[in-house]
Amino acid sequence: MWRLSQLNRYLWTNLRARLQLIHSTTGGNYNWLFLPGGPGLGSESLRTLTKILKLPGTIWHLDLPGDGSNQTPDDEKYFSRWSEALLEAVSSLNNVILVAHSTGGMYALASPKIEKILKGLVLMDSAPDSSWQKEFIQHVQAHPIKQTDKLQIQYAKKPSNTLLRKITIASATYSFTKKGLNKGMSLLKGLPFNYKTCEWSGKHFDKTYKSKWVPRNIPTLILAGEEDQIIPLDLFSLSKKFQRKNIIIRSINNAGHFPWIENPRQVVNVFNEYYEFLLKKTGGKNRVHRK
Repeated sequence: MWRLSQLNRYLWTNLRARLQLIHSTTGGNYNWLFLPGGPGLGSESLRTLTKILKLPGTIWHLDLPGDGSNQTPDDEKYFSRWSEALLEAVSSLNNVILVAHSTGGMYALASPKIEKILKGLVLMDSAPDSSWQKEFIQHVQAHPIKQTDKLQIQYAKKPSNTLLRKITIASATYSFTKKGLNKGMSLLKGLPFNYKTCEWSGKHFDKTYKSKWVPRNIPTLILAGEEDQIIPLDLFSLSKKFQRKNIIIRSINNAGHFPWIENPRQVVNVFNEYYEFLLKKTGGKNRVHRK
């Protein structure tokens, strides 16, 4: 199903999804698979998060075909099979917990077949449907950024990775609090933008997205920054569908759309809380016991 590059610790699936081994911690047999948002930003957007997490098991970054730096001969063509590629990727490892950010979480909830494969699910700053777009557009209209507006006009005429990066950086105040703005901009500047993937999702997914499943049994964590101006947590916390005993919902204090930037300590604590919740729900089946 996949081929391995030992030097770079990469796995590629048949559908060209890329898994990168980040680090392993003793104490568990789980594979934590981190899927970025965007799309087009690449899993590099999660590197400051996975660096601080010491979860029992192995942490991986997942880039769908054509996303971020995981380039293909035809990024739009390969990315159009994102659902199949996601299913193949989570099937390539055992005891997978999918951790998906923003649009990545929406891809997860639009892929009902993965429910039977996953041992757990974490959704970060994501949404159950496309209603978040209307709220965000209203926020942007109420808080316009002139530089962003000018760049958007240029991008509409001739999209490019360079312009997408400039727009994202210019719009950073929507993603981060004042406290985290400098760190956030530093993160954004180092990402491998791919406008083709972003454009494909905008045309074929974003506007019509609606969750196709709600986790019924698998332990699930839903978290978001309390000051996330893009996708507020109440889209989940006010939804009756997601009020279940197997789902815990947590707000990260004083944080925006990338909450681990502004409040890494609470994010780590919430992930540790989720791991204990996971063990409780599964009876500790994947804990490694030392003699």
